[in-house]
Amino acid sequence: MDGIFRLRRQTNRWARFAEVRVRVVPAASAGVVVRADVFRGSHPAVADGAGDAGALAEARAGAWYALRELPVGVRSWSVEITEIAVAPADSGPGDVKFAAAHAVWQALGHLPSRPPFTGEDGNPVFPAEETPDQGR
Repeated sequence: MDGIFRLRRQTNRWARFAEVRVRVVPAASAGVVVRADVFRGSHPAVADGAGDAGALAEARAGAWYALRELPVGVRSWSVEITEIAVAPADSGPGDVKFAAAHAVWQALGHLPSRPPFTGEDGNPVFPAEETPDQGR
């Protein structure tokens, strides 16, 4: 199953942008992998170099966040992050993580009861990380 999520948010202070595409398939155990050419549709400043290590880390973190927020009995999915698009001037901390989590849920047709959201300042907020883990 394929999923895509594009974060586009303009606040009175700045723009926020990130787009993540994923492929999700059943697996014996949960996992996250990133394609080698993941930045192919991104801004040339990112796509021409080795890519953005921060965006890669955020994409992995977002996919794992999404998997952890699935019901306990349905967490055995393999997520392949197939594309990340960022714009150096408009992508901030947490944007790629936010888009990756939502892309996974979009692929699976599932949204947790307390999904991440963008706050008034445009920054992504991850509710599950604000409270202690409750045996998940």
